[in-house]
Amino acid sequence: MPLIHKRRIWWEPVAGATSYIVYVRPDSGDTESVKFSWGNTPGVISKPVVGKTDLLIPDEWPEFPTRPGLYRIAITSRNSLDNESDPLILSGVFSFIAPASPPRGGIENMPMADSGGEPCQSLLAREHTIIQRGLEEIRANKEVEKAYLGVGGGGKTSAL
Repeated sequence: MPLIHKRRIWWEPVAGATSYIVYVRPDSGDTESVKFSWGNTPGVISKPVVGKTDLLIPDEWPEFPTRPGLYRIAITSRNSLDNESDPLILSGVFSFIAPASPPRGGIENMPMADSGGEPCQSLLAREHTIIQRGLEEIRANKEVEKAYLGVGGGGKTSAL
């Protein structure tokens, strides 16, 4: 199941309001809110809201448009005699459609890399290299060579 982020439309409560009407339409770029008649305009949908001042989209308004785009929202207050206020106009981008899944993929084994980014040698080869370097360091330090290998004064051993 795709992950679709919900949107919350909210407004502040109005004294004397018994309900609210939330209207939605695609944003056409016009700024006409003075001649508000969205309830009588084809293509505009509305939702009455009683007892609260928000809507969780799309859960609480399944008819809300699903086509991605910029939408204009108008919210009006109504009193007990059905008198309706001028609208609060909001606009926002809505999209309740997830993108397509990636078409292909896979899982591959990758060679391990050491800190230098080079492919690691086999465990046996790495151990041999470590021992070889250690022996070279011992040979370079005559005091260490004498102490560890029992060789005196720069002599060579047959093991080396």
